[in-house]
Amino acid sequence: MEIIYQRVATILNEMIPEDWRKIFLYSEVREGFSQVFYYYYPLNNKKSIYNLDIIDRFDVDKRYHKNLKQELYECFEVLWNEFRLQDQEQWTNLTFILDNTGQMKVNYRYDDISQLSPVEKQEEWEAEYLK
Repeated sequence: MEIIYQRVATILNEMIPEDWRKIFLYSEVREGFSQVFYYYYPLNNKKSIYNLDIIDRFDVDKRYHKNLKQELYECFEVLWNEFRLQDQEQWTNLTFILDNTGQMKVNYRYDDISQLSPVEKQEEWEAEYLK
């Protein structure tokens, strides 16, 4: 699993086209569905940037960026399946926190969130992590 976390960190670093100090990523995986989004804080800025805004704000190769995003999704799907292979309870969503020193933290959640809309999930997560 550590290899997957390291790959996620590498992908995020490649996706963000400026120096950053902290990243907060949300991932949700269940059978036939996955979602990933993240916010990062630029090095000298207190305002977070949403991952979907990167394409609009910076001159990045859209195809390369899209491929990295797909790879990010795959990492979390592999991680989710690894829990099953290791006979561990499969998480429903997680928060991956990475700072620019390489320190990372992962908070797993196991509650049933299938009845919440994607907007509700994102708003609740933002309220908890992007204070």
